[in-house]
Amino acid sequence: MSDNNQGQSNTNTHIFYAGFGRRILAAVIDAIILSIIGAFSAYYLGLTEGWRMLLMMLRHQEVRTMDGILVTSILPGQVATFLLVTLILIPWLYYAILESSKNQATMGKMAARAVVTDLHGRRITFARASLRHFSKIISLVLFFSGFFAIAYTRHSQGFHDIIAACLVYYRPEKIE
Repeated sequence: MSDNNQGQSNTNTHIFYAGFGRRILAAVIDAIILSIIGAFSAYYLGLTEGWRMLLMMLRHQEVRTMDGILVTSILPGQVATFLLVTLILIPWLYYAILESSKNQATMGKMAARAVVTDLHGRRITFARASLRHFSKIISLVLFFSGFFAIAYTRHSQGFHDIIAACLVYYRPEKIE
């Protein structure tokens, strides 16, 4: 075997970057899974009061506790806790743990046959997966341009991939 293999077992291995469409599919699947996990977590952690109060706030109704007491704070503690757990903690742990695992992919990425690696094709650490996850905020805040960059960059990288020095590969199914 030649040194050009760089540790790969097959000299005919081609590298395919996961494109925009494949990553959108993975994101939709992950969003559905995260919604289910968030709903069960909110229920079992007793965060449904925060959900109920958030709905009242969104409907511009008077926010009241279950006992009927009027809540006058801008962001009630129950709502803040609900948002912290369901929108920050659960997604962060989901993405960081799964992308730094031996599978190198979330459930959505597994379904789309995509894996997250560092620039050398190795598994990423939990810290790098965390950086990649929270860097998505930059891609989002810039009017989604960081995500649209996936369709136009050489290695199909979004801003969050560039910041965290990651690549997302597509692994075609091997038929033997």
